[in-house]
Formats: sequence, C-alpha cells, structure tokens
Amino acid sequence: MSRIQNVSRKDGTYYFRRVIRLGNDNPFRIRLSLKTMIHARAKVMAPALSVVSEAIRLRMTQNIGRDGLSASQRAEIFKRQMLRERDRLEMGHAELQLVDQQQELPEEALRLKLDACEAVSLDRAKNGEIDHLLVVRIPPADPASSQEPPLEIVTWEEFENPFAAYDAKEVAREHLVSLGISPSKLALQMATKVVHQARVEAVREYRDNLEDPGAAFPRVPVAEFSNGLSATAEVRMPLLETAASSTSGVCSPWSSMTPSEAALKFIEFNPRTGGEDGKARRHGPSWTSKTRDQFKLPALLLGQVMEGRPLAAVTQGELVRLNDCFNRLHGPSFRKSERQRGMTILEIVSETETRVKKGELSSADTGLGIGTTNRHWGFLRQLTTWFQRHQSIADLDYSAFIVDDDRDPRTLRDSYSVQEGRSLFSLAPWTGSKSLRKRMESGNSIVHDACYFVPLIAWYTGLRRGEICGLELADLVEDGGEWHFNVRDNSVRKLKTRASQRLVPLAPELVRLGLPGYADALRNEGETLMFPELVSESGRGSMGDAFYKRWWTKLAVHLDFLEPGQAMHSFRHTLTDELKAKSVFEEVRADLVGHRIQSETGGRYSKAARLTELRKAVAEVPEVTTHLQAAPLAILPASLRRPRRACTIRKR
Repeated sequence: MSRIQNVSRKDGTYYFRRVIRLGNDNPFRIRLSLKTMIHARAKVMAPALSVVSEAIRLRMTQNIGRDGLSASQRAEIFKRQMLRERDRLEMGHAELQLVDQQQELPEEALRLKLDACEAVSLDRAKNGEIDHLLVVRIPPADPASSQEPPLEIVTWEEFENPFAAYDAKEVAREHLVSLGISPSKLALQMATKVVHQARVEAVREYRDNLEDPGAAFPRVPVAEFSNGLSATAEVRMPLLETAASSTSGVCSPWSSMTPSEAALKFIEFNPRTGGEDGKARRHGPSWTSKTRDQFKLPALLLGQVMEGRPLAAVTQGELVRLNDCFNRLHGPSFRKSERQRGMTILEIVSETETRVKKGELSSADTGLGIGTTNRHWGFLRQLTTWFQRHQSIADLDYSAFIVDDDRDPRTLRDSYSVQEGRSLFSLAPWTGSKSLRKRMESGNSIVHDACYFVPLIAWYTGLRRGEICGLELADLVEDGGEWHFNVRDNSVRKLKTRASQRLVPLAPELVRLGLPGYADALRNEGETLMFPELVSESGRGSMGDAFYKRWWTKLAVHLDFLEPGQAMHSFRHTLTDELKAKSVFEEVRADLVGHRIQSETGGRYSKAARLTELRKAVAEVPEVTTHLQAAPLAILPASLRRPRRACTIRKR
C-alpha cells in the first residue's frame, strides 16, 4: 500500500496533517480526520485538501507581503526614527535656550512641549492621524496684574515649531522607500504609527536623561585620579563598593565592562550559579554548565550588536536591533557549527539573508523559536537588573520582546504510536546491519552500543536523552534479581531538576535484549560509562547532543512517519500517554519520568512511589520489540570507544 502525502493512519482511520507558516510567524498545524478507513477514498481526499490549503496559504502570504509590514520591518523603522527623534529633541531644547524667555524659563517651556509632544504622538499612535489639532495654552499669570491672562489657541504645528516639527506621514514614507518597501495604504499607516511610537519613547528617554545627564553617554575614564586613599586601602576596597564612586567622578570598573564581562561577574558573584566551574556552591542545587553557557550567550550576542561598547551604554534601540537579528536567523543551524561560533550575530544574519536570496533557505524558515528568544531575553533582563545595582544604565523595557507562550505543551511534541515504535525497531541496527561501518544497511551484524540501546531505554523508561546518554555503569543496579536505573548526578552530567533524581525499573525487554550483560562487558573492559563513545575529546558538548547528531539524524531518514516535533523527547510523551490511558496514577507517572507534581496534595503530601509500584507501571508500557531476537553480545572495539574528535562540517 503506497503512502499518501500529508496523511497518517491511526487505529485504521486516516488523518490529514500539514504544517504551514504565514510570513515570519510561528508555524501552525492543520490536523483533521478524513473520517474514512478506506485507502482509496483517503487517496482522493488528501490531495484536494493539500491543494486548497496551499492556495489559501499563498493568498494570505501574498496579502501580508504586499500590504502589511513584518515585525522586523517595523523594528527597523522604529530604530531609525529613534535616532532622528533624539537629534530633534536636542536641537529643539537648544533653540529654547537661545530664545529670550520673558515670562517663563526654558525648563518650563521644555517640560510643556515634551508633555504635549508625548500626549499628541500617543494619541495619534492609538487613533491615527488627525488633520486639525489645536493646542490650548494658558500663559503664566502676571503678578503685577489682577486680570487673568487670555487663553492662547494655536495649531499643533505652530506650537511644536521650536522642535523642528515634520510631517509624520512623510517621514514614514521616507522610511519605507529607504527600506525598499512599496508605500501601500496599509504599510504607510503602519509605518506612521511606528513613527509616533518612536516619538513617545524618545520623549520619555529624553526626560529621563534630563534627570540623569550622564545616562545618555558612556562613562569616560579619568586618568591619574587620586582620592587620597593608600594603595593598600584601594586594593582592599570591594568591587561592589566601587560602583558608588561613579557619582564622585571616579571611573568605576563597571563602567567599562562589556556585556560578556558583566555576565562573568554575575556568575562569580552569585553562588547559586555554581561559579565558572560549577563548584562555588557546596550545598544545594546550582546551575549546570549548560545553564551557565545559556546565560552567557545572549550577553555575548548583545555585545556583538553593541560593537564592543560597554554594557553601561546600552540603549533600548540596541535591544530592538538584537531582536531584529533573532527574527532573521536560521534557528536550526544558529551557532551549531564551529565556524558559526567564530562569527558575530551580524555576520550570521548577513549570511542567512544571502542564503535566502539564493534559494538555499526559505524566508519562512528564519527566526528563533519562542522558547529560545524568551530564554535569551529573560537572562538579559536578569543580567541588566543586577548590573544596575552597581552601575547606572538606561531603563530597559523587555516586555515587548518576551512573548507569552500560550501553546499547549502537550501538543508541542507528538508521541509515537505502537505501530511507529515497531517500525523504528525493525530498522537495521536492531534486526541486523551490513557491517560496523554500515549500520543503516540490512545484514547479519548486530552491535551493542548507544545506537542500539539508547532508543530502547527511551521507549521503555521515558528517561530524557541526556539522562540516558550520560549514564554510568554504576547507575545500573541489581536488587534481589530485579534491575533498575539509579538516575542521579554523576561525573559527566547533572540532572535537569531536583525531581529528576529517581529510581527507574528496567522493563523485561531491556533485560531480555542484553542490557545488563552489555554493562558487565564494558565493566570488564575497564569502562565506567554506559556509552563511552559519546564523550568528546575536547570535553565540549553534551553526550545527548552527540547521540542526536551521530545516530538519531541517520535513523530519522528511514522513518517516513516522522513529523516536525517528533524526536527523542517524544518517547517520554509516548510513555506518559500510554500509562495515562491505562489509568496509572499521576504520582506514579511523575515519579517514573522525573516530573514534579504541581498540586498541593500530590506534590507535598504523596510519598514517592515504591519500586514495586513503578515496576507495575513499567509493565504497562507496550512491548514493541518482541519480534527481535536476543543477539550474541558484541560491544564496540576499544578504538571506537575512545572520546570522539570534533568534526568540521565543510560546505560543499
């Protein structure tokens, strides 16, 4: 029976599934039942649905591209207009100071004009352009006169004149032309709104700078400054206290720190991060090396966008520019190669745009995911909030960049069906390969290694990919003839959460297929890790990532049922879905997969499930390997169990 495009089959019924994307927004999935179990009918219905959905997608995409502005285009207009507004406000303020003020000081005139400018632009941003806008001005009273001064009614353009007023719609049109965008009616209206939004933000920023004049400029080092302290006293002065010296004219060490240097200081000064080597906190949980790297990455990217300027000089516009870069990257390949890790984010964005123009990538494939960008912005907000305690910086608003992820976590990754599980374990690595070097080609050779056992363990235990790949031989324990994994922190990896530390029984199929014997054979060879071939020679990168790149990508090529979102983590969803369907208690399921129960009753008052109860739960997992024969044990030769070298991927 031939496979039908965009159609899957479950319990005999055919389902239409298709992932589509409109513009740069996140993809959404079309999933509906064809309500038929007849292959011939599904073969007719599916192509018709594919044609209709594609026609609708193209029509909507063309409308978006022709009429509206994308998020990155609006951000670019906002950035450019902010630069104009800053110059306009500075010029207008200087002109007010030059005017002979008879009744009011320049400060009072400036405050009045800033407040009015903000109010008018905010109104126009909300309600659109208004042709005739009048301003009622009440002049200050004359102390020598008993009469009330007459009201002055002027047009907004006359009132704003000292600030070099210009038509917002014309400015918006200039921005569109400079960006190569056709000024359609909708695009012009959207750009005009952004111009007014930039005016509002610029006024608020300028008002803050008036209160703190130094906030508008980077800190300037003062050479050969002596405050009368002895050399010994200066050496003993805590670094945290030197932030206060900025108010007295001393160049604080914080004022010249780049974002990356500030991130390292954050890690150093906060014991919960574990320090640079993860050993700063002796008791209690601390950040893993992966979390520390994730914290340092957005700081590095911000520093590249700021082009070497110190974190103290960061502006809201540079956050907008960084967000624009996030939207123009190719997420799946971003910094995955050694070559890209040596490039700046601006260089990577330029390279991505070139690939899109050449047709190597689709513009729909650009942009980091919601979870990744939210994590980056969350870490940056944490860094700058902490940094502001030691060094004055501009007030930064992250609310526009952090997006509420209202997606249902249960739908982000599909689970595998029992039939799909049998299809996976019918591939060559489990039924017989051609040779050690040709594992994906059918033959008579079966090798016991990560490729063989990691997916099996994932299916029957629900362990995370990193938990499986980072197992030590000592983590496989026998107790009274029963086997289980002692999932814990070990020498090669830490667990994701405190709830991840647990005991997980081995399913009978894992024992039948030789996992305990495999561990004994490695132990006899002097090994300490369950899968030593996944260790990197440089010590960089996780063993879970190594398995994904080395084996899962090769297996996935042969699994035609895979859809976006189905990967190693889907094994956990499969296990929990199957156990839930068989009425296994939530507390037992949580103890098995290492989840924390959120409810007060379940989380605080229930006891961890005993191994006996967990074994009963594991026995409910569908057995999809009964067709496999327990092959004679054959571990990798010593030469292939050595730490792997990092490979360089060259572009052909």
